[in-house]
Amino acid sequence: MDTPVLFSVAPDYYRSAVAELRRTLPVAKIQRVGEDAGIVYLGSGGQETAVEASMACDLRFVRHLAGVDAVVNTSELNRLDAEEVADWAADAVLDRLDAGDEVSLHVWDSGDVSWAPGKIRRPLLEVLLDNGIRVVTSNSEQTVSVCVGEERTTVGLSPSGLGLCDWAGGRIRLANRKEQVSRAEFKLEELFGFIGPPSGKVAIDLGASPGGWTRILRSHGFERVYSVDPADLDPRILADDEVHHHRTTAGEFIAAYKDSPVDMIVNDMRMVPHMTAITMVDAADILRPGGQVVVTFKLGTTNPVKQADESLETLAEAYEPTFIRQLQHNRHELTVVATRR
Repeated sequence: MDTPVLFSVAPDYYRSAVAELRRTLPVAKIQRVGEDAGIVYLGSGGQETAVEASMACDLRFVRHLAGVDAVVNTSELNRLDAEEVADWAADAVLDRLDAGDEVSLHVWDSGDVSWAPGKIRRPLLEVLLDNGIRVVTSNSEQTVSVCVGEERTTVGLSPSGLGLCDWAGGRIRLANRKEQVSRAEFKLEELFGFIGPPSGKVAIDLGASPGGWTRILRSHGFERVYSVDPADLDPRILADDEVHHHRTTAGEFIAAYKDSPVDMIVNDMRMVPHMTAITMVDAADILRPGGQVVVTFKLGTTNPVKQADESLETLAEAYEPTFIRQLQHNRHELTVVATRR
């Protein structure tokens, strides 16, 4: 029997995710759920197989995964009330749960749907509680996931560790802070939530203006950050004596750098992906062996899989990629983490 797995993506990159799923996994068929979600039916393996492919950097446009125990055309649910929909969802998973079990509950929508997630979540929560199931916000070993899509609605119970992300649909929400310099900081914060905090003493921030990524690096303990950008930095960043602003281009800075190799280089410059990859290869000599780079590839929506393949092939001349994913806070880009060989 084919194993169904729910996957979520950025809406503009659904086709890119499907292309990568088909070239990477034993796909029997794929069904659309909504604008940013689909079901992939695997001829062998299951959700674990999809997770392994993501960890191997082969599924770059998939943000989130969930098990599927039942699926129905959403048009059929539109004839029911919220309590009946909740009963349908509960019936699909309760036979795999015992009284006293703890689960997280994810209810989310994909596309323009008539059901607000909250209207289903409340009665479903009550049904689970009535059956002795403990429901927590996060950090549970199992997750009940309900996705209401324009075309189909799914429900499933699966290990939380196989979700790629502990947020419903992979839709991470980070809070604004008064010290925040730019929204670009969310990308780095989200990334470190996945891979853990960085380590090292000295870092370079290429394309630093206005200084958001520099601030995040300093907050994680880097003692000195070289912030490289012809444009201005936020005055709060410039007030930090351990931030060294170089008003020049990335290429000029790399060519002129004569100090000891650094521990990390980050790059969020607006540049075509192939040129970004070339810049990072040029920068490899000023990064210590084993040091990390974090880079965003600005892909757009024209042949993004091909652009990513070619850029990563260039990056591999000097680095070993360890994490590649289109994050919630990425727009038309991929976030890549790689280690210098």
